[in-house]
Amino acid sequence: MKNDILKALITEEELHSKVAELGKKISEDYRDKNLLMVSVLKGSVVFMADLMREVTIPCEIDFMCVSSYGSGVKTSGVVKIVMNYVLVGNPDINIHGAPISTLCCYLVISGLNLFFVWKYSPQKPHYLQLFTKPVIASVLMGGAAWAVYGFVDRALSGGHSAYSANALAVLFGIAAGVVVYFILVIALRILRAEDVKGIPYGARIIKLLHLK
Repeated sequence: MKNDILKALITEEELHSKVAELGKKISEDYRDKNLLMVSVLKGSVVFMADLMREVTIPCEIDFMCVSSYGSGVKTSGVVKIVMNYVLVGNPDINIHGAPISTLCCYLVISGLNLFFVWKYSPQKPHYLQLFTKPVIASVLMGGAAWAVYGFVDRALSGGHSAYSANALAVLFGIAAGVVVYFILVIALRILRAEDVKGIPYGARIIKLLHLK
């Protein structure tokens, strides 16, 4: 490989000196803070290892994998990098912004999947019709679960410990959400006969629920 290198733009000594300077600067800036060092796989792993050796304060490390969507130039990982930079870099949000950036990344992936399915499918899917009823059912389920949780938590807060009241409220809220969603799935006819005919007792379920 050395024979393939025409000229080294940065010498090894210069590189080590700059990494040491950067590690010292990071150690000073984050001395009384929680330092999280994030490395983008796989190219920056070696640099991250060198930099960690120069950091003199406690730190955590994490790794981010960036993947392109097919052979195109649009990269969902760019969304995650930008969102991480904006959210995690905000002192008021900090590391709590990482799950949000991950969610946004997968929303982009899902959106691209739906777009290309629609673009190349000979029979165009009707996304509005496909997603409207499940979204309505999910929103109502969440509202019911939250309302039941709040009601039970307030009702039990006087005679029970805070932990017991919260635990029971969560259980009642989940149960209410499940019941409401099941009712809405039947009432809105979200569940179709072809969705359940392959499972055990599918024929009985189709007949019991009058699925089409």
